[in-house]
Amino acid sequence: MTPYQSSITTGVPPRFSDEVFDARQPSLQLIYDTAPIGLAFLSPECRYLQINQRLTDICGISVEDHLGRYVRDCVPALADAVEGIVQSIMRTGDPVIGVEVAGQRADQTDERFWVTYWHPHRSADGEIVGVNVAAEEITERKRAEAALRASERQFRTLADSIPQLVWMAHADGAIYWLNSHWYEYTGRPAGEINPHAWHMVLGNRWTEALATGAALESELSLLSKDGEYRPFLTRVVPLRDPQGVVYGWIGTHIDISERKRSEREVQRARDAAEAALQNLRETQNWLIEAEKLAALGRLVAGVAHEINNPLGTSLTVASSLERKSRLFAAETAQGTLKRSSLNEFVDAVRDGSAQLQESLNRAAGLIQSFKQVASDRNNSELRSFDLGDLTEQVATGLRPALPKHGVTLNVECEQGLSISSYPGSYGQVLTNLFLNSIAHAFPDGRQGNIAIKVSACGDNDVEIIFSDDGCGMSPDVRRQAFDPFFTTRRHQGGTGLGLHIVYSVVTDRLGGQLRLSSEPGEGTDVRIILPRQIPDRT
Repeated sequence: MTPYQSSITTGVPPRFSDEVFDARQPSLQLIYDTAPIGLAFLSPECRYLQINQRLTDICGISVEDHLGRYVRDCVPALADAVEGIVQSIMRTGDPVIGVEVAGQRADQTDERFWVTYWHPHRSADGEIVGVNVAAEEITERKRAEAALRASERQFRTLADSIPQLVWMAHADGAIYWLNSHWYEYTGRPAGEINPHAWHMVLGNRWTEALATGAALESELSLLSKDGEYRPFLTRVVPLRDPQGVVYGWIGTHIDISERKRSEREVQRARDAAEAALQNLRETQNWLIEAEKLAALGRLVAGVAHEINNPLGTSLTVASSLERKSRLFAAETAQGTLKRSSLNEFVDAVRDGSAQLQESLNRAAGLIQSFKQVASDRNNSELRSFDLGDLTEQVATGLRPALPKHGVTLNVECEQGLSISSYPGSYGQVLTNLFLNSIAHAFPDGRQGNIAIKVSACGDNDVEIIFSDDGCGMSPDVRRQAFDPFFTTRRHQGGTGLGLHIVYSVVTDRLGGQLRLSSEPGEGTDVRIILPRQIPDRT
């Protein structure tokens, strides 16, 4: 028996019960029946004088089976603690508040928890005659707290296992925890932190995030334990309760040193590629200009050769006339001039003059034609011209190259095709097409024909068809024909720019369209559509 235990084991003496605690009082009974917490009244020897149904959940014994019985009989596991509290109250008269107790009913497997409050009950003369007990079950709260602690342990274990630096802060931004990688990176002792370090590092951005509750992302450099600053991507997000109120912050730092290094390498590679591309473009432009000059040079050589013929004839006739003039003058001076000699001299002068005039006119025509073509090549101004006339002039400069290659050139132009365009660029297109055909369409001395046909195409365009009956192109060659530097005659000095220049001039300079048709052994057709009027691009 305990110090307060009497020889009576069951029941409550009626007079003592009535005097000390009258449970039949309506208001008191109502409180016991409706209270949301467990309530009990214990005698000084730890007997249950009153208990409500909610408190009986601790042991699973009914209210009736509690009344008059000792605590040790109902909840033996708690008896020592309860008796100690009652003894303390009886001795000091002071209440005992906030005592947590745990228990497990015989018919249940889960442990349950309560927080208890113990207050002395005094008689009218101030004598402590019992103890009032209030017990609030906190099982769910304890379980939630345990789950929270387990979750925190799991989170911190996870945060320590990832390679990023992680920290947590209170709602006001004061840091209270960092993961182990933080201390490993900085070399500082574990647990040593400056709660307000981010105010200094992030400045106004961190202050604004705290004020607005908005997430924050930024790049910054952090000092490592080896004295080196490394770039990190910092993300800070708010932690909110179910009502949306920020109760904390979690921040992560991802080392982006490798990414930055890769970005620098990619940038260097891009710069090098752009420089190489610029050099390539400059080289290509230089080669294109060189090819244009080479084409013009070949045209000059052909024209010069063609002019040599009438000039040579003229020189021969002039020399013959000069010799006949000396003979005629000598006979006249000696007085031996005959009528037959005079008639012969007159006929010679007449025939020679006719031959001179014909030869010189032919040379003058060639020179004029070449002069016009050369002028157009050097002149980048937009002007109106007759497309048929210009085509004939260009063809005149190209024909001298035909006999050597055994190729004929046929030109058919519709009359009155006046257009406003760039004549020099158009001449360049025809020249390059002609030279490409001569070089590629008729290999090994093969003879053939080249034709140029110029006609109207609707109200606003003109059509130029350049064709040959040469060897044609394979599908692979046709597909790459207009690519820069592509040539099938590299070993013979081909640059691969002739048709590329044609395509660039037609589509860019002349604002036209171009289509290539060719099959092996069936020749090649190049169809060009040009606008009659293009904007002035100078």
